[in-house]
Amino acid sequence: MSSRKETILKAAKRTAKQAHAAASRKVQKSRVSSGIDPHRHCSVCWKPIPLDSEPAICSSVECSTMFERREKSRRRFTFIMYLGIAIFVGLLGIQIFIGATG
Repeated sequence: MSSRKETILKAAKRTAKQAHAAASRKVQKSRVSSGIDPHRHCSVCWKPIPLDSEPAICSSVECSTMFERREKSRRRFTFIMYLGIAIFVGLLGIQIFIGATG
C-alpha cells in the first residue's frame, strides 16, 4: 500500500512527463511547418539577414549610415558617462582629503 505522498509524487512525475512530451512535439511541429531558415534581423530596418552577418545590419546604405551614427552616439555617451563618474569620484576624494586635513 503506497502512501498519499508517494501517490502525489507519481502523479506529479507523470504530469511532468506528459507536459514535456507535449512541449517537445509542439517545438518539432513548429520547426517543420514554418519552413523559415534561422536568421536574425537588421537592427535598423528589421529585414531578415543571415545569422553570421556582423554587425547586425543589412546591405542597405541607409541602414549602414544610421548604424554608424547610432554607434558613434553610443560611444560618445559612454565616454561622457564614465567621465562624469570620474569627475564625481575625484571631487568626492578631494572633499574627503580636505575634510580630513582641515
